Amino acid sequence: MSFFMATVPAGTQLYHGTWRNESVKGMEWLAFEPEHALIFARPRRSPPGDDKDGKGPGRPPHTFQEDGNVEGKKKGCSERKHEGGSHCFPPPPPNTNDDGDQKTGFLHTYAPQKALSLLYIDGMSAGKTTNGTLDSQDYLLLNLTDPEDPEHGGMFREWERAQGLCDLSATLWEYKIDGVLRMEGGFEIILCDFEKDLEVKSIMPVVDDGWPGAGRGMLGGWRYYQAIAERYHGIGGGRVVLDYEHFVTAYAYEGLNLFDNDGQSDTPMPRLENARQADLRTIKDAVTGMILTSAVEKVGDGTNWQAIADMIIQRYSAPLHHLTDKEAAARKSKEALATYLSTLLRPFIDYTSRNTSAETARCVAQHLPPVPPPLSPPLAYTALSSITSRICTSLLSALDITTTQSQPLSRSYSYSSSSPPPSPALELIDALTAYLRWTSWKQCGPCPAEQLCIIPIWPMGTFADHASPRCKAQGEVSGVNGYWGRWGPRGRQPPPPPEDGDRDRLEGLGMGF
Repeated sequence: MSFFMATVPAGTQLYHGTWRNESVKGMEWLAFEPEHALIFARPRRSPPGDDKDGKGPGRPPHTFQEDGNVEGKKKGCSERKHEGGSHCFPPPPPNTNDDGDQKTGFLHTYAPQKALSLLYIDGMSAGKTTNGTLDSQDYLLLNLTDPEDPEHGGMFREWERAQGLCDLSATLWEYKIDGVLRMEGGFEIILCDFEKDLEVKSIMPVVDDGWPGAGRGMLGGWRYYQAIAERYHGIGGGRVVLDYEHFVTAYAYEGLNLFDNDGQSDTPMPRLENARQADLRTIKDAVTGMILTSAVEKVGDGTNWQAIADMIIQRYSAPLHHLTDKEAAARKSKEALATYLSTLLRPFIDYTSRNTSAETARCVAQHLPPVPPPLSPPLAYTALSSITSRICTSLLSALDITTTQSQPLSRSYSYSSSSPPPSPALELIDALTAYLRWTSWKQCGPCPAEQLCIIPIWPMGTFADHASPRCKAQGEVSGVNGYWGRWGPRGRQPPPPPEDGDRDRLEGLGMGF
């Protein structure tokens, strides 16, 4: 739902997997992690009984069946025209000693000769699903009226989609960007001109070993899963810098009806399928304006609003999570709740002269100092100010309901410790956490060695993984999918009934990295 300008510094190592040993010319894909690119570093194979000299067009791309098995025929994926492979995720390549088969794929390593300027499309924007992951590209940027129509793109027509984005770069966006940054099972770049922007560091043969130890249905093997999990909290290493001062988000526009859709998840998911063409054009114009006025050398010079968002979450995530625990003392005792809230809010309250407006202002200003006039606050500031104001107002109101304003809270109380907390105070806290739905409340915590916190990342994951992520070992992950509907490795499954508790906050503080 949002678009950012992103910069990849010169010299950053990037990877590309293919069956070709020549450097890429023109448009192609790059991965930040070698394990991601290795999935595509497959030998080119001749179809059975055909082209035994190894000079044929290569085997057709594979996809996963609904039961997690692999079939060797096309099923929604279109063959990539430029590299002769498939940008759909392939299955583990079979071992074979046929003389007509190529024995190795190739892992290419590249580095930008200059800083790359990219358009970052947030969310699971490289996920080929019908759940809305492609809406911001197909509906908004590329003006497709029916993205599921195979004659006009289709979910898996990645080459056409990528070419359309690069065409926009060369025309409407006046070559101000070099490509697009997206996320699937790993972050990727669609780079419009490899030869112009990249230096070849190495081209290494990769033996077709069938992903040893991968197990049935485990795309890329366990090491690939580990590489994904290592980047849950960001690409890392300063390999991407985002411009948080200037970005475009559909959440800032009224009347888009984002959450009225048939998306299947345990929490509401946004889509652009109900937006009017005029509204989509308005947002696209804003994206164009952001791109045309950007300067790659200035990206990252402004305030890092992501870091400020992280500080706000770090301060309030654990206390709010504790206050929703039904077994916590603060949920059972009025005195315990008053003590907990007064301790949390003590830096903002002058007990000699209570003033609700002043207390709220102090609470918000801890992380967001006022913007000096006559400057207009950036969108990120407005969003964070709104969220923080709601947090501070809700907690201060809950405290006032629980106590008497005339009594200093740090001294004594006029009620018994056995008194239950007032229901309105607990309702305010519960409404606040339901509104925020921070992902920090769904994190697994440290996992044992050789286990990972498993969440749905296309094309992998289940509804249970999204509702309640937990640490899993390799044997618990293989071949288990379903969250991404009929375009994932398994067919569409019915969602579980909605559950109360911690959920992702789609409109809250998360900004993608």
